Amino acid sequence: MTLAIIPCKHFSDTFYNSQGLFILPDFIMAQSSIVQTWSKFLFAGTVTVYVGPHRKKMEIHKKLLASISPELNKLVNNDMKEGIEGVIHLPEEGEDLINLFTEWAYTGEYKMKEGQLSTTAKDPYMGMGQLPQYRDIWSILRMYLELYIFSDKFNIPTLMKLAKAKFYTEISSITIAGDSHVLGLISILEYAYDKFSHSDPICLYLARDSASKLKSLWRKDNFIKFASNRPEFMKEFLANLTPRKVKAAPA
Repeated sequence: MTLAIIPCKHFSDTFYNSQGLFILPDFIMAQSSIVQTWSKFLFAGTVTVYVGPHRKKMEIHKKLLASISPELNKLVNNDMKEGIEGVIHLPEEGEDLINLFTEWAYTGEYKMKEGQLSTTAKDPYMGMGQLPQYRDIWSILRMYLELYIFSDKFNIPTLMKLAKAKFYTEISSITIAGDSHVLGLISILEYAYDKFSHSDPICLYLARDSASKLKSLWRKDNFIKFASNRPEFMKEFLANLTPRKVKAAPA
């Protein structure tokens, strides 16, 4: 291997300290640190994750997974058979969910768009005539809630906060137009109130958001049925209704 000796004139004076000693600038040190960190992840091996009831197999870098939370570290590093063999079983989680979690683990972000094909959709040519399942806004909102639950389960506050923020942003921008939107909203309400305590910030937000959409919901039988069967929701919903201004009767 040939080493190149670079004359000092090729370096800026700012690369030297007051004693005249050469120092690496911060951006080079930062890049070096990133490379070292990724090297630790990439060359420390992987664990095999079996996802969902059908045990879909995937691989993820061991040290990366262990670094995310203490709970995941215990899954990866333990003296049980799975820990020794480097195997993790997640039978209750779906493939889409774990794909998004993995995307976030490696990049710090995840993205979903309407019209995007679900990773668990049936092949349109191999699925006995079933059409592929494309994501709509309600399936995206449901996935945000699943990520919120997953993050809480494995104590990942950063991801939990991100999922909640994305959920709030998306649902607050929806204008209820037609029965399909009402059914979509009810599916989200039912899922949230089945999975969370009624005092969870998600449930409280949904009740407040529904109150802001009263004009589109108040005559919908499906919504009235849901609200009637959920007293906790109804209480928060009614508390957040904006009183209508009533014109005074003429004297």
